[in-house]
Amino acid sequence: MRSMPARADTTSLVQTALLLAVASVIGYVEAVMWPPLPVPGLKLGLANIAVIIALVSLGPARAAAVSFGRVLVVALASGTVGGPVFAMSLAGAAASLAVMVALRRFGPLFSVVGWAVAGSAVHCLAQLGVSAVFVGSTAPLALAPLSLGLSLPSGLVIGCTARLLISRIPRPVLSAAGR
Repeated sequence: MRSMPARADTTSLVQTALLLAVASVIGYVEAVMWPPLPVPGLKLGLANIAVIIALVSLGPARAAAVSFGRVLVVALASGTVGGPVFAMSLAGAAASLAVMVALRRFGPLFSVVGWAVAGSAVHCLAQLGVSAVFVGSTAPLALAPLSLGLSLPSGLVIGCTARLLISRIPRPVLSAAGR
């Protein structure tokens, strides 16, 4: 008979895989089908809903697996592995996750909506920073005010959606993950 820790590990692994699959599909659809927005490369970031759900229900390590796994899967599916788009996506995902994990440590001081807004903002800044390195100029940073202005409503949409979905997850599922 299986021990409880092995069963919990299997449950966490399956939940991580499901969230990674959801994030990858949403990320791919956004990458190839989303209409152009005022800032080049700007998207809503709907795949980050899965990352936030993973952060709440499974913890930082599993959320990192969902976030970085999604970046890799979308890059493989869209043919951008190793290019500037991949580097920008990876930098944005890393910055966003780092800020959301840091805010999570403050407990109830910041909600998932706050995590999402902050994550959205630093995601934009990280991508602009990487693009400035690639072009060898600070010119892309001129888009920062517009990008940050658009990251607020985007973060609000992502955060409110994640909060709604998390409220629908049964408490035993959240507590089974040990979070």
